[in-house]
Amino acid sequence: MKRLVSVALILLSLGARAQDPFSYPDNLRWSNEANIGIYPCIDTMKVYGFKNIIDISLILPSWRPVVNHDTVVVLEGQVMPIEGHLGYEFGVPHVSFEDLPLYHYTHDFSFNVFPDRGYRNLLSRYIKISKSDNGDEIRDTVVRDWVHCEWESGLAAGNKGNKHASVCRKGGSAGFASAGHERYDIIWNWPTAGDWVHVEGLWIWDRGHPPAKTEIHPMRLLATRRNLPDKILSEKGDSVFATRIDIYANGDGSAFYNNQDTGDWVRPVKMSSKDYLFKVMQTLPRPSENSRLKFKLVDRKGNSYSGQTDILLFSSADSAGASIRIPWASSNQPDTLVYGKTLYLYWDEGNGISDDFLITTYQVDLHKLKIRRLSEVFFLTPAELRLFADVGGNYLFLNEYVSNSQDILKAGLGRTIKRNWKIKKSITVHVPQGREFRVYVGGWEADGVDKVMGHIVDQYSECTSSTKNRINDLMLDPTPVGYGGCEDDNMGEAIQYHNGAQIETIGTFVISGSGKSYKENCPLGSRTPVDFHRLEYSIIRK
Repeated sequence: MKRLVSVALILLSLGARAQDPFSYPDNLRWSNEANIGIYPCIDTMKVYGFKNIIDISLILPSWRPVVNHDTVVVLEGQVMPIEGHLGYEFGVPHVSFEDLPLYHYTHDFSFNVFPDRGYRNLLSRYIKISKSDNGDEIRDTVVRDWVHCEWESGLAAGNKGNKHASVCRKGGSAGFASAGHERYDIIWNWPTAGDWVHVEGLWIWDRGHPPAKTEIHPMRLLATRRNLPDKILSEKGDSVFATRIDIYANGDGSAFYNNQDTGDWVRPVKMSSKDYLFKVMQTLPRPSENSRLKFKLVDRKGNSYSGQTDILLFSSADSAGASIRIPWASSNQPDTLVYGKTLYLYWDEGNGISDDFLITTYQVDLHKLKIRRLSEVFFLTPAELRLFADVGGNYLFLNEYVSNSQDILKAGLGRTIKRNWKIKKSITVHVPQGREFRVYVGGWEADGVDKVMGHIVDQYSECTSSTKNRINDLMLDPTPVGYGGCEDDNMGEAIQYHNGAQIETIGTFVISGSGKSYKENCPLGSRTPVDFHRLEYSIIRK
């Protein structure tokens, strides 16, 4: 219960609306469902002379549908700020530094959702095993009170044999969760801590991290109502504050569920199997009883959906918002389209907010990135860094900004012994009184299994000598992974939350990566991702 209270307090500090007292249905799924009909697949893994006997049935398959491959579930709730995992904390939302390369083209963008009432049926129960003070085993029934969501990022893949390497090296996108992205673009559609989301996608068991837990992986539609408002021009030409809702839908969710591939391992995603309907609330107070709710719908780069979007506004003394319908099935839209649009809800009076609702505008200037420690064995061995930043829901792939090279993954941060980098990027945020925004930087060094990203192995492969040999040959022999490592190296994640009470006219900040020590699934693989990098930035009140 202590953890539930702390989560609720954190969400409230981020400006999220108060959650209902947390409860969940009695008929939740049990994690042992995930293993029905699956039997051990024992193999001897060899890494640089070290041998380890393991059961690879955990990844055959790694993700198993709770219902079936075509079932689409809906989740709504608040995006949570952190996740405790494997004994240390990840700064979710983030691009994950640890992904099984034979099952991915690119690393996943992931986040956790604290579900609204009505969506807690997507949670699951499992048995947690721990030790008492005297060493006795304790078994307890646990319900994880959040839902993990993942979608391949479509960025930062530069390894040989990966069919998306060429476009990613230029700063472009392989599609997936970033379709239309070009170098220097802000990644507009990824949520951050405190945002509210409507998610649709595949409900699965994550068997790769036992005990298995339910996730939505991959997503196919993500609508994000931002915790921070935006400022736009109204239909009258006035500058007004507006609630921003970023809507992104794409059938290319992962290597196993997409409309790009034709391999035996892939299942096409039927985006046209349904119409997508959801409701979003206006979060800004009404200036007066005479104010009318308006909307503005804007196409984003990468959008190829040309069908209609039905938007029905509603407004009463107690609430206001919009009902949204994307008629993919009704209008016979192709499965291969990408929906990328932003909906703004605003009041048509004054600057769009009541006089007693204070919003302060800040300019966040990212100045320098200092790489303090590298994990290479030899001092002069170049590091292959991949680093992402977030300022209040505005995501940047930092490799795109710090070098003039045409190949951002083979030069600049992508291959370097240099320690100090200038960023020179400014981002404007509008912060209502009592709300916070996140500044984040994190990533990994791609000197291990990143080298075989996109060499896809069917996760439903049979437990045969051929399957075992292929996994061993690709991932665990010195070639092609090489002597740079086994898992990719976690560079740590630096996170700071800011509110108006902390910032007067100008403030300069330095944040550094942190994280608890943990053990990789590799020989000699102990890691402590602390102070690998530092980000210097300033915040100016405008």
